[in-house]
Amino acid sequence: MGTMKAAIKTAQNDFELMEVPIPEPGPGEALVRMTLGTICGTDVHLLEFPMFPGMETQSLGHESTGVVAKLGPGVSRFREGERVVMSCVSTCGTCANCQRGDLSACTGRTAMGITGMQAEYFIVPYADVNLARIPDDLKDEQVLFVSDIMSTGFGALERGGIKAGDSVAVFAQGPVGLCATAGARAFGAGMVIGVESVPERVAMAKRMGANFVINPKETDPYVEIMRLTDNVGVDIAVEAVGTEPTFQAAVMATKLGGTTVSFGTYGLLPLLGLPLGPTFFHKKIAFLLCPPGTDRLVRLMDMVRYGNVDLTPLWTHRMKLAEIKRAYEMFRNREDGVLKIALTP
Repeated sequence: MGTMKAAIKTAQNDFELMEVPIPEPGPGEALVRMTLGTICGTDVHLLEFPMFPGMETQSLGHESTGVVAKLGPGVSRFREGERVVMSCVSTCGTCANCQRGDLSACTGRTAMGITGMQAEYFIVPYADVNLARIPDDLKDEQVLFVSDIMSTGFGALERGGIKAGDSVAVFAQGPVGLCATAGARAFGAGMVIGVESVPERVAMAKRMGANFVINPKETDPYVEIMRLTDNVGVDIAVEAVGTEPTFQAAVMATKLGGTTVSFGTYGLLPLLGLPLGPTFFHKKIAFLLCPPGTDRLVRLMDMVRYGNVDLTPLWTHRMKLAEIKRAYEMFRNREDGVLKIALTP
């Protein structure tokens, strides 16, 4: 089928945009031509990990929209030429956990993540349950985030059992933390508190629905959250960055009977400590993997389409795939107020 350009990890903390063969879809798979991609913090974490066997030929990236270019045998729900978005986490749709409705806990998939989307073409496994058609009246920029950060950010509130009027604190206002803040507002939270020190992200947190944003470089977030909640704590605290201090602060700030939810990627930390003392007891602690699947994608797109959820302000830069080395540099160094970079072929 020819060749394509793809971002391939070549060493720990490094990658190159290389010319590689366009993959051929196997049974149940779809080959998708990328129309819009982006860079996620998890991509940076994957670069930081040591090389492992097979990565020499695996391209990076897990958030994209595209057009179906070719279908493997057995795919029945999609057609070539359709605009699609896909889950960043794969699900087989048939294992016991999938049948129970817990697609994030799928045991039948051959790989957890659908990677390789920072490329001109990429493969989507189990296409019938991991793809969704993009409605004609929605742009790629409106729906790309349903593939990962919107699903994860909103999913944190769902996993926390959010109810109307609940108080929520979101620790760190990077792109996925901002989605959690927007999700809290969309689900009918009462007080929404962000924790962030970067001025551009503080401003965006307020735009996404935060009533208060605490600067952890100026104020102890736990102390301030307790002050704002009359020394009760929040119903749901979301840890959105993946460091031990933020996780511990989120647990401490959660009220008795409340829930701490973490979707942070803790990198190479071998252990994650819990704070003990009077703030420790009678709480739930939950971890989250991005909820995947066609139905999930469709529901989130409906929230964008009909529910007045607009995450497009998170797009701060636009670059070509050929500029991806520079794009990673900007993203890793948080240059120029970057949040999400729209990558186009």
